[in-house]
Amino acid sequence: MNIRAIRGKGSEAPASAPGAKVLALPSPPTSEQELVAGLIAHRPSAVQALYSQYSGIVRRILIQALGSDRDVEDLTQDTLITVIKRASALRKVQSLRCFVIGVAIHLAKNENRRRAIRKFVGLDDLIEVPVVAPHDTAMVQGVRHLYQALDRMDVTARMAFVLRFVHGCDLAETATACGCTIATIRRKLVRAEARFTALAQADPVLRDFLNQSGGAP
Repeated sequence: MNIRAIRGKGSEAPASAPGAKVLALPSPPTSEQELVAGLIAHRPSAVQALYSQYSGIVRRILIQALGSDRDVEDLTQDTLITVIKRASALRKVQSLRCFVIGVAIHLAKNENRRRAIRKFVGLDDLIEVPVVAPHDTAMVQGVRHLYQALDRMDVTARMAFVLRFVHGCDLAETATACGCTIATIRRKLVRAEARFTALAQADPVLRDFLNQSGGAP
């Protein structure tokens, strides 16, 4: 998300005015090449840039993959720590963004397996956490039904669907993050889209929600 400094017309205070405050504008994003070099060199500034530029998308992917924001902060930290620990491998990656997303997807798959096991043995009672403002009842219901539909898809299909159709990753990025070829991810996406469409059509709440929002959020 780009952060812009918005100033009201005529609100600028002259630099010499008494009590004038100077606001620091956000630093421009660090390029992938610079960021990778910084992580390999163990520069603290690179770690800060990694968190600043990638924690948001990691958090969103984890929430959409897991269906709630429970434990997402810890998993976000784990994702970025893993990326930092594997910094030496970043020399070979074509896209840092794909690499980060791939780590997040891997951790999400592991967490889904753990939750399934805990639920099976009766040790896990999932507490749904609202992912939108609770006062918007229609939105809450729509998002809840969206996640229920995603939860009925197998893990690999759900991950591919979220990356491609929610986050807008291209085929190469989606394939890399899911650890398969472009030809394989094409097939998975066709099946995932068909599965999701069938689930949405069978759920009036989700169908209306998607029609009003123009598609999957």
